[in-house]
Amino acid sequence: MKGTTMKTIKTVFFTLLFAALFSGCPSNGDTRRGSGRGAKAALDYSLPAEAYKSRMQASDPAGWHPVAFRAVAPVGGITLSGDGLFRPVLERNISYLLRSFSATHILHPFLLRAGKTFEPDSVPQEPFWDTELRGSSAGRFLMGAGNTLRWIDHAELRARLDEIIDGIEACRKPDGYILPYEPDPDSLRSEEPNYARAWLTHGLIDAAIAGNPKAGGLLRGHADWFNTWDVMHPRLLYWHNNNHQGHIASTRTYLSPVGQPEDLQTAEKYYVCDWWIDELAAGREEAIWQYPLQNPHCYLIASFEAYLDHYIATGDESFLEAMLGAWKLIRESWEHVGGSIAVCENQWDLENGRRVLKHWDKTHECSHPPRSCYLTGYGHTGETCGTVFWVKFNQRLHQLYPDEEKYMAEIEKSIYNISLANQQDNGTIRYHTIMQGKKEKLKASNSCCEGQGTRLLGSLPEYIYSIASDGLYVNLYEPSSIRWESGGQSVGLTQESRFPFRPEVALTLSAPAPVKMKLRIRIPSWAAQNVSITVNGKPFATGKPGSYAQLSRRWQEGDRIAFTLPADLRISPYEGLDTVPGYKRYAVEYGPLLLAATGEGEIPHILASTGLENKLIPDPARPLHFSIADDGSHTFVPYWLLSDEPFTVYPLIKENP
Repeated sequence: MKGTTMKTIKTVFFTLLFAALFSGCPSNGDTRRGSGRGAKAALDYSLPAEAYKSRMQASDPAGWHPVAFRAVAPVGGITLSGDGLFRPVLERNISYLLRSFSATHILHPFLLRAGKTFEPDSVPQEPFWDTELRGSSAGRFLMGAGNTLRWIDHAELRARLDEIIDGIEACRKPDGYILPYEPDPDSLRSEEPNYARAWLTHGLIDAAIAGNPKAGGLLRGHADWFNTWDVMHPRLLYWHNNNHQGHIASTRTYLSPVGQPEDLQTAEKYYVCDWWIDELAAGREEAIWQYPLQNPHCYLIASFEAYLDHYIATGDESFLEAMLGAWKLIRESWEHVGGSIAVCENQWDLENGRRVLKHWDKTHECSHPPRSCYLTGYGHTGETCGTVFWVKFNQRLHQLYPDEEKYMAEIEKSIYNISLANQQDNGTIRYHTIMQGKKEKLKASNSCCEGQGTRLLGSLPEYIYSIASDGLYVNLYEPSSIRWESGGQSVGLTQESRFPFRPEVALTLSAPAPVKMKLRIRIPSWAAQNVSITVNGKPFATGKPGSYAQLSRRWQEGDRIAFTLPADLRISPYEGLDTVPGYKRYAVEYGPLLLAATGEGEIPHILASTGLENKLIPDPARPLHFSIADDGSHTFVPYWLLSDEPFTVYPLIKENP
């Protein structure tokens, strides 16, 4: 299918690629198209893993009907102001990438597999992250650098990216194979055939976006090889740990400019599971925390991305129905206040021919039932990588339904409360979003959270705006400028903002000739009241919280839009398993920001939850800081600003003071 249909898909999905930077018994291969799959009895999750089948057949590309995005994320054309939050974050990300590991260290497993003579780096290979997930460090670097170079052209970072791509090319086999281990299943370690392939795929796509001329060809050659890996295909879904994570590699490759129908067909045949589609569409919580193939984990969200890609590529609404169900499950049962993802690895055991979850009781750190939401490092919750997958999943939904503010609201709080919060001052990225105690203090490694974390940090500008055929969506309030095409001409917009420290936002248009288009301004769901919007100093529109205010007119050079974002304090009760008898817990948010109580000595027990927001007094000298009435030792501050001090997001409150 390289004719008209494929050309249409490439047109629709070219921007998606770059935006993503760019029941009853187990399934018998049911490939019914469309929604209305029908209600089924809940799945039995205790069978041996091999009882849960993938489709083992693929649909005909002639029947695919790709779905067009209503808005797309920009792949470039955005300049960040040094007065904002994002520019320093990207600069620290550059420092982290260049400081963490040398090109020789990253290329070590590739050179070893290819039999090249080389002098090993003085820094030894990281146990597990480098030695059991060979090739993931290359993916980590290429993801972080490829995304960052879209907005900041840094000569040393670009040279390092090109050096790694050149090294991978030098180790490529004649048949296109590029991974740094032999493809014989007996030579594979841990999660490699899924994890490392997915990471390197992301990295090559992001390197291509950054302008490397070789990355796309390397990706295509390897995908051609992978699509014929018959000895491994039926085993991928049952391979060690988080096997579903390989799915995204095939769907992203298909949606890239070098994609072929075989990429999507291979994914459909060996990764798509109709029994899981049914469970997610039915909204069954067991489909998340008791996922029966290997480990229930936040990596399930990466698989949600892939399933949604199938909908985008084919128009099969059964994928969409299931992914809307998956979104609701995560949002309602596995998301902390503030946005971090609360599901992590559970382990299955085999007992008397049936499988049981190991230590799923609430007293064990491997337990992540619905609304468990552990607060400390003991609970192994809030992995940074889970947040990245959540952001990418919500970005796809935002591009499909850009007027539904809730998807960008999820992205916003994920950025402020997790992405920014988990970048240390030296650029190293924390593994967990801990809600009580102290934040982690880590050295650079090649962990899953660093790899996905640097990817998200490098892509931050693409969430500020979305481009529509008839104008622009303004999603986030970060000082920046963007240029894009509208009405057949180049149009610019400059955003002035000191958000979140100040609520005022101003937008100025730049257009060589008047242009009729729509500007859609996000009025966040956290806004305390309606927002009045002026154009050139005169009232023009009123935006309601949780919506996009649409400003439609013929715009011209110098037109200026202004509005003020009314943030307020909000109190949320804690509903997780980290409870203390006789006390309740409450979190405090200000606008999109999660606040934390910190100060000298023991964090106080606030005596009553009613009126808690009235006990917090804004500090006029320190924006976003709040003192506590009758307590001169502690303050509430944005969680992202914390460093090494002790804190709690959920102060204890006596039930009967």
